Amino acid sequence: MTKEVSGTIMLHLEDGSKRFLVHQEGTINEFARTEIKSENTVLANFLNFLKNVVLINVDDIRLVELTNTQTNGNNVPLYVFEMAENKVTRLPEGFVWETPDGLREILGTFEISGMPIFN
Repeated sequence: MTKEVSGTIMLHLEDGSKRFLVHQEGTINEFARTEIKSENTVLANFLNFLKNVVLINVDDIRLVELTNTQTNGNNVPLYVFEMAENKVTRLPEGFVWETPDGLREILGTFEISGMPIFN
């Protein structure tokens, strides 16, 4: 069985609102996720994914939360990072910045232990 790690980036917009990085699969939005490769730590796997797939400069993000989710009976770590709007670059196809309401819909599809706090 393949183990995965997931996460999002909370983007602080200059007007005070927030958006969240999600992966778009057709009409369904989900947390960005990647396979855990044994040669790296779980965090390193997700940071490499953000850098190489989502094209985020990982020097511009800060880890604010780590929690555990359950999906289909599997434990999946969920990392939450934050970054300022002025650091954002264009996202590759399949990734979008979602509203807080859209993120709540995604959160409703998971069992989460230690609910992340989004300030």
